[in-house]
Amino acid sequence: MTATASTAPLPTRIKLAHGLGSVTMGVKEAGLTTFFMIYYNQVLGFDPRVVSLVLIGAMLIDALVDPLIGRLSDATRTRLGRRLPWLYGAALPMAIAWALLWVSPDVARHSTLGLILNVVAVRVLVSACEIPSVSLVAELTRDYDERTTLMRFRFLFGWLGGLAATALAYGYFLKSDDPARSGLLDPSGYAAFGLFGATLILVSTLGSAAGQQRRILALPPPPVQAHGSSMLTDIALAFRNPAFIALASGALFVVTGYATTIAATNYTMLYIWRLSDDQLALYPIGLAVAVFGAFAAVGLAHRRFGKRDTAIAAVLFSGVVAFLPYAARNLGWWPELGGWPSMVLLLTLQTISLFGLVVGHISCSSMVAEIVEAHEIEHGTRIEGVFFAGYLMTQKFGQALGIFTVGQLVAYVGLGERVRPDDWPASAAATMGWIFAGLMILIAIMAAAGLRRYAIDRAGHEARLAALADRIDEAPRS
Repeated sequence: MTATASTAPLPTRIKLAHGLGSVTMGVKEAGLTTFFMIYYNQVLGFDPRVVSLVLIGAMLIDALVDPLIGRLSDATRTRLGRRLPWLYGAALPMAIAWALLWVSPDVARHSTLGLILNVVAVRVLVSACEIPSVSLVAELTRDYDERTTLMRFRFLFGWLGGLAATALAYGYFLKSDDPARSGLLDPSGYAAFGLFGATLILVSTLGSAAGQQRRILALPPPPVQAHGSSMLTDIALAFRNPAFIALASGALFVVTGYATTIAATNYTMLYIWRLSDDQLALYPIGLAVAVFGAFAAVGLAHRRFGKRDTAIAAVLFSGVVAFLPYAARNLGWWPELGGWPSMVLLLTLQTISLFGLVVGHISCSSMVAEIVEAHEIEHGTRIEGVFFAGYLMTQKFGQALGIFTVGQLVAYVGLGERVRPDDWPASAAATMGWIFAGLMILIAIMAAAGLRRYAIDRAGHEARLAALADRIDEAPRS
């Protein structure tokens, strides 16, 4: 592939097809981060610490497997290329594993081990699709801004998948006919929620693979490994890369902030803000506004400020805005809890805070692709799968940290199991609010501190592309 061809604009249909592949990630995040804990804790009666440990254990196993999936994906050689066989092969098992997580509560209730195995299966199969899919960002184009565009579409579709699942959960599957009882605490709607998600996972994964197949098959073969480097050697090189270390240390807390926010949402909405089912059904609107706003803004921000500085500013801004409603509530500056003025103001501030988190998340994910060329300049090999798998592993550690934090917070404030909002003391709600608000500020500062050490900018990336183009031109004469 020449430097000119590899930086040419991609057709919109390829961007759409590529983005479609992230719907699976969105559905999985909506289920495991937003609904899983409250379902198994408040509906099925599990201790919240057990639920959080199940999620964290599955994440850690999955995270350790990720670099192996990435390296195996890099090394795959078939007539369908390196990535497509993974997408086609994992789609159906992944959909089945997802459905079983929600339609077999009797099994899960009596077998914690069975629940762990089911969650591990879901996470590993999602990784077997997500890592090869996102690795294509660095293969489809080498252009700094086109990569941002691909990531914008990935996040847009991922969030749309999560929003579809979340909106239907709040507005249909988990909406109670009894105004005195929250639908989130009713077990009857969770099976339909799981089946809907499984269908969406299957259709989107296969559709994304088919939509990109012709373009992927036209890509030139990747460079041959100079010395047949081993899997462990490539993984070790990736995790010693200074730019990757800096990015991972910051992105860890970007994802922690996002995971903490989403995992705590149902608890804060019910127990701190006292929202009704009708009000909860409007929550996805704020998510949609944040996602579409970030989709529109992040490309402009990257062109003006660069990816790193955009990410830093966005996460700090998000942390400050997330702090405000809890501080105002506890200081007595907030409208009456449960009323519509409270709901509108809360939704507005949450939307603005989530906008910052999404911009930061997109920016960090887009920064991974530039590390691929930095590694290629130094070592002569392209290991997109390993870098993106390593980044995904970092995300999972961040998710685990966020979920662990929420699990401990929920237990600390007395939400052990099956507690009605009306029975929970106001002092506990205030305590939970202060702790949560403080965590948002602390996490944002730690994310910004890590990202400050990431040194790859547009000029450096373009210089590396020029050097790689010179290598290609000189190769036939050597």
